[in-house]
Formats: sequence, structure tokens, C-alpha cells
Amino acid sequence: MLDTTFITWVQQFSTPLLDGFFKAVTFLGDAEYYILVIPLLLWLYDKKFALRFGVFFLGNAWINSFLKHIFQIVRPPVSLHKIEQGGYSFPSGHAQGSTSFWGYLAVQIKRPWAFVVAAILSLLVAFSRVYLGVHFPHDILAGILIGIIWIVLYEFLYRKIKIKFSLWQWFLASLALCAVMLLLHPVGDGPLAAGFLLSALWGYRLEADYVRFNVKGHWWQNVIKASLGIAVLFALHSGLKPILLSLFANPLEATPLYYTATFCRYFILGWWVALLAPLCFKALRLYRRDS
Repeated sequence: MLDTTFITWVQQFSTPLLDGFFKAVTFLGDAEYYILVIPLLLWLYDKKFALRFGVFFLGNAWINSFLKHIFQIVRPPVSLHKIEQGGYSFPSGHAQGSTSFWGYLAVQIKRPWAFVVAAILSLLVAFSRVYLGVHFPHDILAGILIGIIWIVLYEFLYRKIKIKFSLWQWFLASLALCAVMLLLHPVGDGPLAAGFLLSALWGYRLEADYVRFNVKGHWWQNVIKASLGIAVLFALHSGLKPILLSLFANPLEATPLYYTATFCRYFILGWWVALLAPLCFKALRLYRRDS
């Protein structure tokens, strides 16, 4: 399973132009890309859809990390890497993430062109991981398959399960869900997904009940919302890590203290995305008052 024949065959066609192209393509599967896109859907497009999409994607990230730590398959030799990449190899997070992300959007759009675009983007991202030497072909195939299965399962559960929660039931159910996620997978991206999901679910419900921000705005209001929201989000994303780590005893990666800091970091990010940013936008009157 760890045969590098296909990787070396692909890389014989390498050129600086292709290297640059596939390094750009692979960004579409990076966590930073999704951190950028999903909050914009919440602030500018539709809060309910963005929450459903966010829960879907965080669940997908948790599943991928959980499986990676179950199988613990190493990546191809570093000599083949064209980018820096750590962690386990199987299944590919980029292949699974791009397949689920673009595939889920295509399912919601329900147009043939959307499925064609989703397939092209997903396959490009998936192939970029082999070209860049950080995944074996079987990592890619497994990631694509798991992404498709997760789309089908999530859509089935969303359509079949219809439960209305009071505020406190929502809080307790969210807490129970994220506690189970942490108990089952307290390492890797488990704390990231659980921390962000918990605060996003709590923040979303508080915003829906008490803030009720109107996402519709004039173009210039949307520009301000997007610029302010993303600037603060990435400032928190970059700045919280060293601050939170310094609060602990200089923990190294793969220690409980490190993962505690990771949980806290993304717990704070979720509050900004789901509650604090909409609260700021409403205070600044960044919405259309005629809608």
C-alpha cells in the first residue's frame, strides 16, 4: 500500500509552472480556505444554511482526523514532498474535505453544472496531493469515498430528524454531542472540531433568539462586514495560539495541554463567527433597513 511508483511517475512531468499551479490548487483544501468561506455564508448569505453547512463540515473534519489516528499510516517519503506536510496520510483530508465541501454545495444547488464543477474542483485538489508527494493514491480514493458517504448520510439524517429544542435543551444537546466527540477523539483535529462546533451552536442559538441580525445588506455594507469579520477572525486565529499555549506549561504538540489550548482557541473563534460578529454588524447598522 505504500508503493511510491505512481507518485514518482507523476512527478517526472514536474515543471515550475505545474508546481505553482498545484500548490495554488491544494489551498482549496486547506483549513484556512474553509475558515474563510463558511463564516462569509453566515454573515452575508443565509444563517440557517451556513450553520447546517458548518456542522456538516466540522463533522467531516472530525471523521477524517478520527480515521487518521485509527489507521496511523505514514505519508510518502519526505524526499517526494514538494510542500511541508505533517501528520498521518490515510485518508486524505484534502480529498475528503474538497469532495464533501463542493459535493455538498452541488447537492444543495441541484443543477448539473454544479455537480460538474464540484467533480472538477474535487479531483484537482485530490490529484494535487499526489503530485505534491504528500499522499498515496489509496489515501485519495478513500478520502473521496468517505466524503461522498458523509454527504449521503448527513443529508439523510437532516431530512429525517426533526426535533425542536428549547434554549436550554439546545445548549445541553450541543454540550453532550461535543463531549462525545472529545471522548472518542481527544487528539488531532478532535478538539478543534468540538471546540468550534460547541461555541458555534451556542452562539447561533443566542443570536437567533436575541440578536436577530439581518444578513441582507447593500454591497458596501457587505464589503465592510466581510473585511471586518475576516480580519478579526484571522487575527484571533493567529494570535490566540501563542497566547493560549503560554498559559500552560509550554506544552508540546500531542500532549493533553496542547489539545486543551486548541479546544479553547477554536471555542473562542466559534463565538466570534456565530454571535459576536453579527452583534458588531448590527451595532454598526451594517444591514438593509428596508428589508
